[in-house]
Amino acid sequence: MNAEHRIASLRRRLVDEGIDAVLISGASNMTYLTGFEHVIDRAINAACLVTPDVSRFYTDFRYQEAAETAAVGTPWTVRVPKESLYVELCAELREEGVQSLAMESSVPYGRFKFVSEQFQGRVEPVNQWVEEIRQVKEPHEIERIAAAAALGDEAFEHILGRIEPGLTEREVALELEFFMRRNGSEGVAFDPIVASGPNSARPHAQVSDRVIENGDLVKLDFGARIEGYCSDMTRTVVVGKATERQREIYSAALEANGIGLAAVRPGLPACDIDRSARDALAARGFGGEYFGHSLGHGVGIDVHEQPSISPLNRDSVRIGSVITIEPGVYVPGLGGVRIEDLVVVEESGARLLTHSTKDLIEL
Repeated sequence: MNAEHRIASLRRRLVDEGIDAVLISGASNMTYLTGFEHVIDRAINAACLVTPDVSRFYTDFRYQEAAETAAVGTPWTVRVPKESLYVELCAELREEGVQSLAMESSVPYGRFKFVSEQFQGRVEPVNQWVEEIRQVKEPHEIERIAAAAALGDEAFEHILGRIEPGLTEREVALELEFFMRRNGSEGVAFDPIVASGPNSARPHAQVSDRVIENGDLVKLDFGARIEGYCSDMTRTVVVGKATERQREIYSAALEANGIGLAAVRPGLPACDIDRSARDALAARGFGGEYFGHSLGHGVGIDVHEQPSISPLNRDSVRIGSVITIEPGVYVPGLGGVRIEDLVVVEESGARLLTHSTKDLIEL
């Protein structure tokens, strides 16, 4: 895929900030900026350099052939240094008269210090330059996220026929992962959460060997990955007959989910979307002590991206963003319910990518 427009956006940022060059080394940001398919993994030794005139991808021998093949027909030149990637990269910058360099603030301090020493010019840590460009998805990105969400829906339907008393959380999580992988997922978007009984009151409970029992709430949070893009959804079910208290919790979370979805529209500050669902929960008696995390987040190459749908984010959501709406109610000792949908922000509001039923399911 040709990503010239992405490079152009980054170059405009260089001009705005008065910096000569930018060095990008985060794996997801490099994947996005280059448009390379099936080249960059989490273990790669690589960096993208962008100046007003050049765009270079530096890597090592292990990735050379794949990178050179992917770069054909793109603006990217592939460099394979013989020794230290950053030593040779900085030497080239000095030879070309580059005097100022931006680096992602997320890089390890040791790398930032080493590049600063090698470059010998002004090095500026910068925050979220590429992530801000990634926030608005292109049509093909939305298609891939939608495909991953559709596989998530299939996985949920599949797992409903497998959950029963006597199974462990780990067995259910493995079955979810196996199903998604067998049906086209490139790994998983993140380690699935399967939290049963009192564990479901922990928003990000780790999968355990707890045996699922009759009467448990079971919270399922998982996502697939299709052609490099993630999905994310959560549904909560009851094993056996739901109690009145479980129904009360479920009803509150479901109502907040619907109100949050209805609040999504371009131009509205993210904190206002968050507040709509948070206020609905508080009105039902489930204030901050029962719902303490953000209402949602962006999804794309990573499962957590900009924008954050949180009380602290006053930025407006933008057309083309893909976000989650995921209110929850967590009652220690009893259990918790979270209902999470994935949506595209469009002119008319939120378009659902997650289509699994949100009716209370009693297995």
